[in-house]
Amino acid sequence: MSSFKIKEVYLVDDDAIVRMVASKILRNIDFDRTISIFENGQKAMDEICEKVSNNEFEDTGEQILLLLDINMPVMDAWEFLDEFTKLDPKIKKLFLISIITSSIDSNDRIKAFSYPEVLDYITKPLSGKHIIDFLKKHKLYED
Repeated sequence: MSSFKIKEVYLVDDDAIVRMVASKILRNIDFDRTISIFENGQKAMDEICEKVSNNEFEDTGEQILLLLDINMPVMDAWEFLDEFTKLDPKIKKLFLISIITSSIDSNDRIKAFSYPEVLDYITKPLSGKHIIDFLKKHKLYED
């Protein structure tokens, strides 16, 4: 029996097909916890801020995996990360952020890792193997 060490996934991507495929991949690897879907960084940030103001975040020892696309309308990854860095450290530590992108620009990779909150950088298209390898690499999944 597999075991996940994350309590939820925030999937932030403007592409409906990517959101659908990523959700399906997570379900296919038996991730049975909450998958929260946002079409841009602003909606994800609004959700985080609302939960903070309602005191809905609790430190259960399991974190939220935030999969963040770079290029999105309204608020892209860079704008999101700029806002995220301003959050209380107690809130920031509840999240593990990985960029998911189709960008092959090495400058995007460099910029992503300039944010200490970014744990990893995954190139699309996503696959079950990508997700499992990522989770195992960061000790967030055990077979």
